[in-house]
Amino acid sequence: MKKLSILLTGAAMCAVSAAHAQDAAPQMATSSSASEGLPDIVVTAQKRAQTLQEVPVSVAVISADSLREDRITTVTGLATAVPNLAVSATPFQPFVAIRGLGSGGGSRALEQSVATYIDGVYAGRPNQFLNPYFDVERVEVVRGPQGVLFGINANAGGINIVNKKADTGKFEGYVSAGYEFANQGYNFEGGVSVPVSPTLGLRVAGRIGRDGAYLDNLVSGKEDGQEDHEIGRAILSWRPDSPFKADLGYEYSSSDRQGTTFQSAYVVPGVFDPVEDGDVDYDHTTPAGSPNRTKIKSHNVSLNMSYDTDIGTFSSSTGYSAFKYSQSLTPPGTAFVGTVYADEKFKQFYQEVRLASSDKGAFQYIVGGTYLHQSDSIPQGLDVSFAAFGAPGLTSAVRNDFQLKNDTIAAFVQGTYKFTPELSLTAGVRYSTVKKDVDYTISAASFGDPLTGYTFNPMSAVLNGNFGWMTYVNPADPSTVRPTFISRSRRFNAWNPSVSVNWEFSRRLSAYASFTTGTKSGGFNDQEKSGLVPENGFVTDPFAFNSEKARNVEAGFKFAGPRARFNAAVFHSKYKDMQVSQPIGNGVVTSNAGSAHATGVELDAQVLVADGLTLSGDFAYVDGKYDDFPGAGCIPGVPCNPATTNGAGGTLIGLPKVTGSARAVYEVNISGDLNLRLQGRAYYNDGAQWTAVHDPKTRTPSYWTFDAGVTLAQDDKGWSLSLLGKNLSNEVVQGYLLPALSPVFGYQVVVSPGRQFFLDLRYTF
Repeated sequence: MKKLSILLTGAAMCAVSAAHAQDAAPQMATSSSASEGLPDIVVTAQKRAQTLQEVPVSVAVISADSLREDRITTVTGLATAVPNLAVSATPFQPFVAIRGLGSGGGSRALEQSVATYIDGVYAGRPNQFLNPYFDVERVEVVRGPQGVLFGINANAGGINIVNKKADTGKFEGYVSAGYEFANQGYNFEGGVSVPVSPTLGLRVAGRIGRDGAYLDNLVSGKEDGQEDHEIGRAILSWRPDSPFKADLGYEYSSSDRQGTTFQSAYVVPGVFDPVEDGDVDYDHTTPAGSPNRTKIKSHNVSLNMSYDTDIGTFSSSTGYSAFKYSQSLTPPGTAFVGTVYADEKFKQFYQEVRLASSDKGAFQYIVGGTYLHQSDSIPQGLDVSFAAFGAPGLTSAVRNDFQLKNDTIAAFVQGTYKFTPELSLTAGVRYSTVKKDVDYTISAASFGDPLTGYTFNPMSAVLNGNFGWMTYVNPADPSTVRPTFISRSRRFNAWNPSVSVNWEFSRRLSAYASFTTGTKSGGFNDQEKSGLVPENGFVTDPFAFNSEKARNVEAGFKFAGPRARFNAAVFHSKYKDMQVSQPIGNGVVTSNAGSAHATGVELDAQVLVADGLTLSGDFAYVDGKYDDFPGAGCIPGVPCNPATTNGAGGTLIGLPKVTGSARAVYEVNISGDLNLRLQGRAYYNDGAQWTAVHDPKTRTPSYWTFDAGVTLAQDDKGWSLSLLGKNLSNEVVQGYLLPALSPVFGYQVVVSPGRQFFLDLRYTF
């Protein structure tokens, strides 16, 4: 906290100094003037700078201005901004999916199907990309498998976050302060670029903030869900008078969330006190005195270098990432059931090298290689009190320790041949080999024991079977009353080809067709606690899951005129051995569905209707279902044999079939260099299914949200004051929903904050 306070104070002092140095108010070119029209959008989704119209894939780009104006500060906020991107907050880490393919929010050791890159460095674990978006240049969301250039684990697509760099020849920056009225949230942030020398620039930025608590706890009388965060970043940019350039960045962040955002839904009568009604709203309950807290601290280092030669550009992206995570959660309700504990220590080293040819000539190519090393330590545990089940004083506890190492090596090549200036063919392939080594322990402990260094408790080992844990234990056979130790190594190899055709009818209009593939490596379940594994003599193996494969056929067209922009895509994706994470008695466990598909369409448009008036909208439809999912599980409380169930025909988890939005922005000069900006937006989501077993109680309803804002700002640089209202109708937006530990405790759901008003004051220099 002290480091960030100093950083922000320095940025503010620089802002004041710059303000006094101005000879005159700077001039601003309005973003939607009739004379200028709509600007070109530049993306790097193909590892080189291209306009959006040149890229033969479905890409959404959210600019720094859009992120700020719509108050999108996390990956969760992207969901309403990008068609067919589904994101839901959870008490653990966010659930992220594109076109119905994603990764569950409960498993910490599972790579995401949506690959995230931050300044060129891969961030595959959710806790690597939870930092607030600030001082960002743009966010690119690429939809569909991106196995060649984004690499293994980009089965659903990719999110590319580009942070702002220093301009080596310019002193510039900003400071801002914001307040959220409904939940008393706030933020202070600033960033400054300092030209250290004619060839060396330094960008320093920091943010301190609080997301206010928004759930009333009916037991404690307090509010839950408050999260405090602080983040600091420094990027050193070197631009010598040569073809070489380099950017070295470091980022530190920490967050601390008090309370849980889970609440009870569909409460079984007679289990809870009258205070808990099971309605999904902004009230919830947790047992008095129960621990509920989540803390994360992370460090990230990146180094990007490039060198231009006659044959092309050699480039390198190097990154180191580490975080520490700790969490204690008590299930919602008035009756104390127990507490879930988890710690995690994660480290990653990433290296990619590339050679990209120049844009001259009929043939262009990019070739490269990638190395990734990860080590992950995840000790976890659950303490259970049987008092809620009618046996006061009786307790049990389970501990599971997960130690994983991952080494990935890959090589890729992609080439584009222009048959004519209008027609081009792009083809590429990537080969990846992933080796994972794991040591895993399932054991019984005493209530309140630490996650490591505990003593085995035989009584807990027997009692744990009531919840599906350590079910290999047979009290009549003392040899089974013991921990389970698993040590395994697996290798996953994959070839991922892709091919696309792009036809540029004119500088404004283009069309494409593509076939792309992706593979997400298999792995191991960090929450498997049954012990029904080969190491204990069973033929079943719920501990391991196989690789997931995606194939996608897509076609689309893009138009970018001076006053209008329109993009459309249709796609059909097939998934084999789809990795599905579902809550069962053991925890959140991943298994492979036999096959699934998703077919859909994405549309977005932007029109400069008149001087200062811009209308835009988007629409997405996707029909995603499991074609074959043997062993999908049972609906809680409904007798069935899990081994004979099949989830075929069920909707893909977390997938809304229809989403769409409409937006209007009007900007006008009202006096001198002072401009007024008005904006309004409506968003629709038709809800989602959160389990594959057709459980009607895990279906979240459809909803509309409405946002509106007003901004007063000086031209380009100077002061701005904005007021934004979000979810003005105070809609209860439900997300991640899963069954509780036992059917008698119903279900647990996460809701987003209700109506909010944000006031932001900003000074740019």
